[in-house]
Amino acid sequence: MDQAFLSVISQIMVLFFMIFAGFIARKTSVFDQESVKVLSRMLMNISLPALVISAMQFPFDTEVLSSSIQIMIISVCAYIGIIAISYAYYKLINETEQRKDVIQFSIIFSNVTFMGFPVVNVLYGEMGVFFAALYNMPFNLVLLTLGVVIMSRSTRDQNKAGMSIRKALLSPGIIALVLGFSFFIFSIRLPEPLYQSLDMLGATTTPLAMLVIGALLGEVSPKSILGDKSLYLLTITRLIIMPLLAYIPLRLLGVEGMMLGIPVIIIAMPVGAVTGAFASLYDSDEYLASKAVFMTTLLSMITIPIWATIL
Repeated sequence: MDQAFLSVISQIMVLFFMIFAGFIARKTSVFDQESVKVLSRMLMNISLPALVISAMQFPFDTEVLSSSIQIMIISVCAYIGIIAISYAYYKLINETEQRKDVIQFSIIFSNVTFMGFPVVNVLYGEMGVFFAALYNMPFNLVLLTLGVVIMSRSTRDQNKAGMSIRKALLSPGIIALVLGFSFFIFSIRLPEPLYQSLDMLGATTTPLAMLVIGALLGEVSPKSILGDKSLYLLTITRLIIMPLLAYIPLRLLGVEGMMLGIPVIIIAMPVGAVTGAFASLYDSDEYLASKAVFMTTLLSMITIPIWATIL
């Protein structure tokens, strides 16, 4: 068997063993729901921003700047395409309005924070995190605008559906991205003690994210998934069809390396963990959201190594 394939499998399996640890911790009540929320807040507000800033600590380079512009253009085009596909999917499926809202939301928003960044970090290192952070710039804006509109659509709750662009722009992840990219543009090197602190905090991102994913999976009963055909179709769309629709045109356009790998890997991630929280907040089908996260995450243990090897 090809050595590169075995290397990728080995790296991805490390992540899934950590997911399993989180799963066991939740099943044995080492983690409860509140502790999982605390870990999630630590990840979103401390470790991930630290990882983004530390990953951007290198001297200015015109080639990297050119690649940065390229990845942001790819990102905008990708989100436009994904949103268009999600609306076509919404029109074609025969489901209740609440289920359709959850399914459309699941197609648009992959699990970038909890799985995308850790997988990119494993495959491409700090430079990969740099470009992944730039690629992910539209995520919070789309999530807190279109995401809210979609998930609150069937409830018609206008108070909850208010768009919060300001909140999106002031999120820790976006602030860290702006700071980190500014440091790169102006070749600002942080004092060594501060850099080492951020680097060490950033290094906790992957284990924290994997533990949270495992704990979230521990809250869902696998038996509840059986018989839900819509869930199977959503899983195939999320893990196979969507990344394929990104891979083919990018390859035809001659895109290679990280500029190809990062968009495809991020799109190939399972349904975003935030889906369940949004479904609960906007009185949508929280049960379907939890099942979608569980099933796509479980099967991504097969599809992610395949996509990583292809790339």
